[in-house]
Amino acid sequence: MPALRTALATIHRDPRWWPKVLVGGALMLSLVGYPLAVGMVMVSMEHSRNGFPTPLPPWIDWTTRYLIGLFTLLIDFVFFVMPLALAGMLFFCVGLVTVVGPAVSPSVAGSVLQLVSLVAGLVLLMLFFSSVAPVARLIFAQEGNIADALGIQPLRRALSRPARRFFWRARLVSLPAYLPAGLLGLLLGTLSRTVFPGQSIVLLLIGWLFLSALLYAHLAVGQIYVAAEEEIARAEMEMRMPRC
Repeated sequence: MPALRTALATIHRDPRWWPKVLVGGALMLSLVGYPLAVGMVMVSMEHSRNGFPTPLPPWIDWTTRYLIGLFTLLIDFVFFVMPLALAGMLFFCVGLVTVVGPAVSPSVAGSVLQLVSLVAGLVLLMLFFSSVAPVARLIFAQEGNIADALGIQPLRRALSRPARRFFWRARLVSLPAYLPAGLLGLLLGTLSRTVFPGQSIVLLLIGWLFLSALLYAHLAVGQIYVAAEEEIARAEMEMRMPRC
């Protein structure tokens, strides 16, 4: 996957990439500092769009970085958490109606719940693989206008031609970037179910590494989508060029 290798190589060209990522992981571990790490990812994307992908942003200007991170988390909430919550609420309401409402056979109730689950799942998958949230981040990084990033513009951009083809590929290519974080998360969940001496310290250390790996993945994914945006710009320019 050349795009992923290129994104990782961009991160690794900064000789201090790993202490910066570990600091970000520690901030994410505190929860209160989570927006700072998200703000770092956004600043990294902005630098890449301006032609300066390396080095990674230093840990300076914390107030501005914190505000950027809060706005970015709002984008993620609108395009990921909110649809997930609405799908769960819809499933709960339909299930409640079938249980306490008029007499409904179990087979009909089960079919209705399956249909609701299928529709909600398809909508969530569409939002995920169409890259609406990353596109909203790109719009926010480009224009700095949170209102545009939270409106209908990201969905239109993500589904437009020829952008949707590149964003679809960017989503698929970006998935392996989360593999280290996924493995550490699995290890964290496994160890949390057992009791052993020094468990708290071990879980804290693995949790720190897990969040650091998650930040590393977010940085790589940001590079992938910036590269996809550049490819889209070239493709759109070719479409506008007159053909002989």
